[in-house]
Amino acid sequence: MADDVTFEFRSAWCRLTLGSGPQRQTFHATGLNDAFGDLAQAVANLARPRPVVELQSVLWGDEPGGVFLDFASPVADHLALVVHAVAIRTWITAPDWTPERGEVLLRQVAPRHELASAFLRGFETVSAATKPGGIIPGWPHPFPDTAVTELRRALG
Repeated sequence: MADDVTFEFRSAWCRLTLGSGPQRQTFHATGLNDAFGDLAQAVANLARPRPVVELQSVLWGDEPGGVFLDFASPVADHLALVVHAVAIRTWITAPDWTPERGEVLLRQVAPRHELASAFLRGFETVSAATKPGGIIPGWPHPFPDTAVTELRRALG
């Protein structure tokens, strides 16, 4: 996994950059849903040596398009991350949309602590720039302090 996971917020959008080397990619999410908070909780749920759940999925929804960040715990000490494109790029206006996955854009299997720590560093960088009351400048949702605290505790 990347040495870093970065988030950039601007005008109710969040840009997530992850991966390593030639696989390093950036994905955008609209602030219509709290994808950032959902991601923090998903990583926290999987960070423990005995995870709360074995599978987690987060819709990182762009307009149009977006991706699914799919996490799994294939073996006790590793996490897998697969980023799939959203199959129906107009999902946000589709009346009968279902969460169909398209092509695989990125895949990574890494030691659990390494992958979860990369995300924690990204969340902590955002936390340092958060204003009183959990306000993230450029994002309409509060900082997911509870999930990040859970993640920090899980990593010891």
